Amino acid sequence: MNRRLLAITLLIMLVIGGLVAGLFSGPIQKALTTQMTTMNTAQGQASPALPAKGTQQVRPMQTPNAGNMQNITSPAQTNVLAQDTFQRTNQLFWGQASDGRKWQGDANTSKVFSIVGSTGQIANGQGTVNAVLGPVSDNANALLSGSVNQFGNGVNLGVLLRWTDGHNWYKALIDGEHLSILKRVNGQSTQVRTVPFQAQNGRVYTIRFQAIGAMLFAKAWRADLPEPARWMITLSDPDLKNGQAGLRVVIQPTTVMSITSFQAVPATMGNDV
Repeated sequence: MNRRLLAITLLIMLVIGGLVAGLFSGPIQKALTTQMTTMNTAQGQASPALPAKGTQQVRPMQTPNAGNMQNITSPAQTNVLAQDTFQRTNQLFWGQASDGRKWQGDANTSKVFSIVGSTGQIANGQGTVNAVLGPVSDNANALLSGSVNQFGNGVNLGVLLRWTDGHNWYKALIDGEHLSILKRVNGQSTQVRTVPFQAQNGRVYTIRFQAIGAMLFAKAWRADLPEPARWMITLSDPDLKNGQAGLRVVIQPTTVMSITSFQAVPATMGNDV
């Protein structure tokens, strides 16, 4: 009797256990599946899969950030006020410069001006003549290269700044023995400053003349030698505020001047050494 009761009890317990397992197996399996998926995802983010053997890993292209872009700059360009290389056919007068502007002053009215052998020639005359080019400016740096066949007897080669007419201008010149700065204000000429500078007949020299505010700067050198590091003349003169750049020369009947290049650009305080 006792064995029979024990067997019936065991059978009932097995039936009840089966029923319980059937009711809760679905939720338990779902919970275990979710947990395993989460673990696999975290492991994948922490350790990316290595490329297969024999293949090359491709790195994504990096885009420069704003800080890097600020370091990418284009070269600064100089704003040329006036320029002439005189590379054109022989002609009477200087005509149109290589920058497209037309020479003014005496350069297109006086027969002492001509183009000969790709140079701007000034010859076959006597006295003082002017040639100006470009717009009116206040702060400018002018560069002139040229030769004089024979200095002396008042002959000089000069660069103009702040020229408004024949009665108002600044001029830096060489006369064979000196580098000087002259000025004319309301028709009254004054030699402002002069320093020794020996220039030989027939040799090409370069003159650089600069005006910034009330300051004037000048230097000269043989064109086949390096430019001097420092200005040879520095002075202050507030009389003239603005004007054009160009040339002003004194010639005699046997004088031949050959100008090889002329340029004027805006001046900045970085040029005042």
